[in-house]
Amino acid sequence: MGYDIIEKVTELSLSGLRLDAKLARAARFILDALPYEQCVFYILDPDGKAFVKRAFAGVDKALICSYGATDGLPGLVKKKKGPVEAYKLDTASTVWEGVNDAGLKGYKSALAYPLRDKETFFGVVYLKSARKASLSKSKRRTLGIIALQASSFIKCADLAESHERIHRDLLKIEERLASSEKLMALGDMAATLAHEIRNPLLSIGGFAGRLKKHLGPGSPGIPYVEQVLKEVVRLEKLMNGVTGFIKDSAVSLKPDDLNGIMEEVLALFDDEFKAHNITIQRDFSEGAMGVAADREQLKIAFDNLIVNAIQSMEHGGALRISTSHEGGRAVVSIADSGGGIEPGNLGYIFNPFFTTKTHGTGLGLPITNSIILRHKGLIEVENNPGVGVTFRVTLPYLRQLRSAC
Repeated sequence: MGYDIIEKVTELSLSGLRLDAKLARAARFILDALPYEQCVFYILDPDGKAFVKRAFAGVDKALICSYGATDGLPGLVKKKKGPVEAYKLDTASTVWEGVNDAGLKGYKSALAYPLRDKETFFGVVYLKSARKASLSKSKRRTLGIIALQASSFIKCADLAESHERIHRDLLKIEERLASSEKLMALGDMAATLAHEIRNPLLSIGGFAGRLKKHLGPGSPGIPYVEQVLKEVVRLEKLMNGVTGFIKDSAVSLKPDDLNGIMEEVLALFDDEFKAHNITIQRDFSEGAMGVAADREQLKIAFDNLIVNAIQSMEHGGALRISTSHEGGRAVVSIADSGGGIEPGNLGYIFNPFFTTKTHGTGLGLPITNSIILRHKGLIEVENNPGVGVTFRVTLPYLRQLRSAC
């Protein structure tokens, strides 16, 4: 063992292999050069509560998958902040100097070496032999260099993962900013439309109502006038939708139960579910799901998502509604079996006035997105063409909001 193995491990650091593959090869190199039969790399998990096996080489006898952060020889290495060497005559024993370690069963010698740099403790490399094994000072120094190189593998992998996570988060933020810009532009346009359209619309509706009164019963003009009145009502609803929810208006947030809100929303659609032969599967978290909400606005947001699901399953299907608590977020998933969204349309579904429906306004999803954004939440889409679509809404969990105040 010497420069050859150090050179091999150095080459690993320059390779494009994933972390587990690099550690597995390094373990094999170590066993080829040292009098041990098993080499295991244990990495401390992100919470610092357990050592988890990431790679090993050699025999799998007494191969432990994980240790608690203070258990066994890995825990002793962490406590001492240095190497730990064990030697026992009784191979059946699992205890060495008061430390119980099931991984020692069947072995006489063991050496656990820290994986760390000046700032961070990453884990240990754990070597075992059924015979008495010892290392010269030069071999120990070389093992220390390899442990330092392996630590660099882990640190680089952590940095790469962090970079990927930040990149994903930035992409989501860019999407949300783009959506917000569209909504702001639509708000400006809505103010202009409201000013230019509302007064003539009221006049049209008023004159159509008067005209209906002047037409006698059974007049052939009655259906046309009634159609005009219906279209006026539809346009008024459209204007109310644009001016009432697209503009960046404030929400009145109060403590509420997300499960209760969803139950109330679903109850409104009981008749439509039956009419369209849609089965409902509820998978709600136990107990109350605390969020800070403007109840009426959230109901509108979820109404729109369920209406979309019903429209995609006109001839029957299954709708699954689930709620869960993930870290500091409350999550609602609404999954339908309506065949999904055409891939070419997926990037436009939150654009105002974009619709594939004959009588749609294209405002349902933009309004929903606007409401969720005002609640400091996020709406995501998982599309499975030919099967269905899942809308996933995440909102700040109430306990997190309290702790942040």
